[in-house]
Amino acid sequence: MRLFRIPLGLPFLPTLARGVMQRLGGEADALPRSLILLPTQRSARAAHRAFLDASEKEALLLPQLRALAGLSVEDADELQLPALLELPPAVEALRRQAVLARFVARWPRHAGGPPTARHAWELAGELARLLDEIALEEAEPIPDDPARLTDAWLARLEDLAPEKLATHWQITTTFLRGVVGEWQGWLDAEGLLDIGVRRVLALKAQRTAWEDDPPETPVIAAGIGLGGTVPAAADLLRVVATRLPRGFVVLAGEDPATARVPDEHLLDSCTHPFAGQRRMLRRMGATMADARDWTADQPPRADRPALLGSALLPAEGLRAWMDRRPRRWSEAMAGMTQIEAPDAQAEAAAIALTLRGALERPGARAALVTPDRDLACRVASELPRHGILAEDSAGQRLSATPNGNFLRLVAHLAAGECGPVSLLSVMKHPLAACGWERPDWLAAVRRLEVAVLRGPSPGPGFRGLRAGIAAAFAGDRADLDRMALLERLVSSLETALGPFHSLPRTAPLRPALDLFDEHLAAAERLAETPSRPGGLRLYAHAEGEALARHLTLLRPAMAEMPPVQPAEWPALFEAALSLGTTACPRVSRGRREQAHPHVEILGLLEARLLDFDCVVLGALDETVWPLAADPGPWMSRPMRRDFGLPPPELRIGRVAADFLSVACSGREVTLSRAARRGGSPTVPARWLTRLSTFLRGQRPGLGVPLSAAPAWAEALDRSAEPPRPCTRPAIAPPAEARPSRVTVSDVRTLLADPYAFYAQRILRLRALAPLEQEPGSADYGTLVHSAIHRFLDALPPAWPGEAAARRLWDAAQDEAIARAHLRPAVEALWRPRLGRIGGFVRGLEASLRPGLAEAHAEAEAKLTLRRPAGAVALEARADRLDVLKDGAIRIVDFKTGQPPSQKAVREGSEPQLPLEGLLAEAGAFEGIRPGPVRELEYWQLSGALEPGKVRPLGAELESLLEEARRSVEGLADRFLLGSAPFLSRPHPARPARGDYAHLARIAEWSSGAAG
Repeated sequence: MRLFRIPLGLPFLPTLARGVMQRLGGEADALPRSLILLPTQRSARAAHRAFLDASEKEALLLPQLRALAGLSVEDADELQLPALLELPPAVEALRRQAVLARFVARWPRHAGGPPTARHAWELAGELARLLDEIALEEAEPIPDDPARLTDAWLARLEDLAPEKLATHWQITTTFLRGVVGEWQGWLDAEGLLDIGVRRVLALKAQRTAWEDDPPETPVIAAGIGLGGTVPAAADLLRVVATRLPRGFVVLAGEDPATARVPDEHLLDSCTHPFAGQRRMLRRMGATMADARDWTADQPPRADRPALLGSALLPAEGLRAWMDRRPRRWSEAMAGMTQIEAPDAQAEAAAIALTLRGALERPGARAALVTPDRDLACRVASELPRHGILAEDSAGQRLSATPNGNFLRLVAHLAAGECGPVSLLSVMKHPLAACGWERPDWLAAVRRLEVAVLRGPSPGPGFRGLRAGIAAAFAGDRADLDRMALLERLVSSLETALGPFHSLPRTAPLRPALDLFDEHLAAAERLAETPSRPGGLRLYAHAEGEALARHLTLLRPAMAEMPPVQPAEWPALFEAALSLGTTACPRVSRGRREQAHPHVEILGLLEARLLDFDCVVLGALDETVWPLAADPGPWMSRPMRRDFGLPPPELRIGRVAADFLSVACSGREVTLSRAARRGGSPTVPARWLTRLSTFLRGQRPGLGVPLSAAPAWAEALDRSAEPPRPCTRPAIAPPAEARPSRVTVSDVRTLLADPYAFYAQRILRLRALAPLEQEPGSADYGTLVHSAIHRFLDALPPAWPGEAAARRLWDAAQDEAIARAHLRPAVEALWRPRLGRIGGFVRGLEASLRPGLAEAHAEAEAKLTLRRPAGAVALEARADRLDVLKDGAIRIVDFKTGQPPSQKAVREGSEPQLPLEGLLAEAGAFEGIRPGPVRELEYWQLSGALEPGKVRPLGAELESLLEEARRSVEGLADRFLLGSAPFLSRPHPARPARGDYAHLARIAEWSSGAAG
């Protein structure tokens, strides 16, 4: 048997290339005619460089480098054999998942079904993985006629002893038998094979062809089996090693500690790195003792494989831990470090710095190897800080690319019936144009946002948008051009979306293919510009090309899906889109950014057989690396065992093999983990725990040295000087920039926070209302004021009686509610409260009318204050002003919340009502003769169990008015006519508006003593 090994610690592919050159280099045409089988496409590509380096020539006729079929569903080639042409083609993966989803959607209702469209799609994906595993692991040997395979599988499912299973597993098993039978019937009708079945048949056809006609040319299978392989591949390797005249099987050698463990102990440990390779060798009828060295090279770091191998020994081999040799293991840790980061972002920053440090050595190659795509993305985002661009080998999910994200947003726009958030997310996307020039489109979108979409949501759909535009420009006939622009914008959007403008939950089921076609057509119309069709923009560049390919495969899959609820389409489409990836995540808007040639970010599969000068093994936390051993939703662990499938822990053994091989192949290796990930505490990977325990047992305190990279990364963001609070803003604009008019509401702001007054009145800054703003206390107060205003205007001077007054109130209330455009739920909540306020106001009004001469609602006043430095206009609007029959005046301020306290009014921090009294005595209210102010009142109108309450200010009105006059004159002299700076919150105890706190940088200066 021609079985060879390459010791751990030697770079696998360069050593393989040297051995091939030693054996075949002397023959003129042997090398280009030879065939080398490798486990992955990336390792096959990396072997090209290894052969060129080994030959030391500028040009070389390379051997055929292929990935062996059957090792995985995603990454495999089939050899060119005539026998393979006789096999039916394999079903396309997306189409298979859609057909299985159609079967899964028939889940019985009494068992909790049917599932949603997305859930059925995801369950179908799990079922497809189970079918592939059954086929590749050959739980039932695959016959030459695949049609007979289903009968064997169904018999196995019958043997799962349903009477011993829980009820839900009995239901699942029964349903699974029906799905498997129906699936095979569909495959037979279409003339197709399942993906896993065809992989196995391809391997068997290859094995049979080589057995019948062994090739005379060299065939070398290298690096296959570390972590285990499928039985059909093991059979093929046995033929290569025993039947082919020039066949060679080259394996990864075991570490010294593992080599001493007998098969019966190692094979029972599914999580050991070499358990899978031992199983493969047993099926081949060989052992590692049969393997010879591929080359005479000796590993330069023999102690590191021995250290890691000893730490990862199975339970039966732990007696070796009693042999204490701390000095040897200290030397074995040369080149090893460990990153202990507080969180994932700190881990990414430390890894990026480690990779950058490796490049200080000329020609060094560095890599991050991790199964965590989130960490890979974080590191890829940190590396440009150090002038490095690195591509994640896993690519980027299409749903995360700008093109794919645009399609997702369009789907959610239709599901949300053009709500403000979903609408703006689409309209502001770089691809959206709707046939307009992009600058004109963005300008119109911003106007629509400010005029209609900010604040309370307009009604649903395009009718709601048009009603919102009409309400925004009601009474403003001077701005008809802007109104027409927004109406044209909405019309363009409606035309572009076409039938895909609404996905209601109450609509009948629709074919998934119809929704798919309408969705893509709408997206392409949305992306259109006057100069380019939408399809050219949507599918441009590398991301667009990958998206177009995926959608081409997705369309026939959607034709196989069962009808879906329209509202479920966004979730289903997003799940289907996330299965596609683009291998060029660094291509952006037509410009390819060159990735660094010596820095890579790899997944576990891509890193197999590769070696680097510096390698970081990232995210070494349980449930990340390794993943949790989950049996899946279709079979429990006992069911898998009875069916003949390996335990889920076998997957841990495969990734353990990746961990061991990468950790031994790097000249410098860093083991990295984070204490918290996603906000939750993490547990170190079992391999780190074993290594740490083993080393502490050798000598207390012995362990892998900690890397300084986390501290260095933190220091990069730390200022050289201690932070100092900034000074309090003290803006002093010139006299011509200061306003010459002020309202009584402005006076309150000027007292509490002059900077806020400066930002509001001088800079004219206004905070934008939030999107889809929920009605709040301010809206409720506006509604109450509006109803009372209309009621008082309609009420005659003499009290008309309760019945007539009630009719007037109901009419005023209805009109106020209609103009507020409330949602039905809010109206249902506020209308009863408004009715209770009406009863309170009518009762109070009946008692006030006998002594009332005039009642004015929303009365406006303006008074010019003459000061030595100039004049300032003081303006006000009183909620209610009553002229009594004796000429005295009563001023009322309506409050739907808590009114100001007597103390706040006396101290001057709430000057609004006293200032209105001052204006009334000065005759500043238009159409109202001056008179003494007798009463200042707050009406607290909550509409609750106690609908209202009168809160008079009490006595000492004259002193209140005089204090208000002095206060407003002082403010005018200092801020409006003088040169006093507008400080930010000079009196922190006084309440101030919060819209301008970020502009004043309050958080930066309020923590110190500055200012």
